[in-house]
Amino acid sequence: MATAYVVRGAKMKCDKGTHKKKINLPASHGAYSNGNPIMNESDNVVGENISDFGICKGGCPSTGNITLVKKNGRTVTGKKCQVMILKEWMNAQGDTLIGGAPALTTDSTLICAYGGTIKFVTDGQA
Repeated sequence: MATAYVVRGAKMKCDKGTHKKKINLPASHGAYSNGNPIMNESDNVVGENISDFGICKGGCPSTGNITLVKKNGRTVTGKKCQVMILKEWMNAQGDTLIGGAPALTTDSTLICAYGGTIKFVTDGQA
């Protein structure tokens, strides 16, 4: 995938999770690409920008097992993913400021305290 700016609705994947999820942006920073609001490196708030990634295959604390259905109809059982972000997005576009902070691109990554690496699988612009 060519590097592109990330907008609201881009899909992410944690390498320790079972499900892809979309990044959310409750309020635009005022910059758009093809009519979609561009994300910045401060958009890393769990529950606001980032949700869980299904079942955790990493070091998430156990809260009992849950069972989820994947898009292909298969079920997966295990510990629920509990994302805990260690710091802001890495590899943001430092020379492009969106709302005063570097823009996110498809090269940006987040690290979860439970061992996962979160990366974009789409830019959300299509």
